[in-house]
Amino acid sequence: MYENPYQPEFTTSVFAAERSASTICFKFALWLLGYLYPVWLAASFYVTSIIAWIQLGHFPRPNIDDPKSIGGMMDIAYPVSGLLPLVMPVMVPLGLAASFYCPVWKPLSERKAFRGLLVVLYIALCAIAWRLLSEDPGRVVEWWAD
Repeated sequence: MYENPYQPEFTTSVFAAERSASTICFKFALWLLGYLYPVWLAASFYVTSIIAWIQLGHFPRPNIDDPKSIGGMMDIAYPVSGLLPLVMPVMVPLGLAASFYCPVWKPLSERKAFRGLLVVLYIALCAIAWRLLSEDPGRVVEWWAD
């Protein structure tokens, strides 16, 4: 390939570094999306209830305040929190697979101990999210599902 003799050598490496940094940021954002799925799932129900609380002026009550009829921001929040449980069969294995590869800490992710720590942390996140949603403090999931 023809190289321009008038182009300084460092420009090629600077542009490559910029592309590399943006690629790493994009990969890390995708990794967080998959790895933190249990957090997104549990948070979606509670954020929806907080939005309803703001709109209603009081904390939403099951069988009284229907989330579908509140309107406003609830027209967006309610379907989003309903979509996240539907993608669980895909996202939970994907999040577990993400624990074996972290795009940012490449030297660390090659170590078995670090990957093991990420797997244990992911399983703990899943267990905490499951426990939180099954215990249902504030009856948020019950309110959402009514």
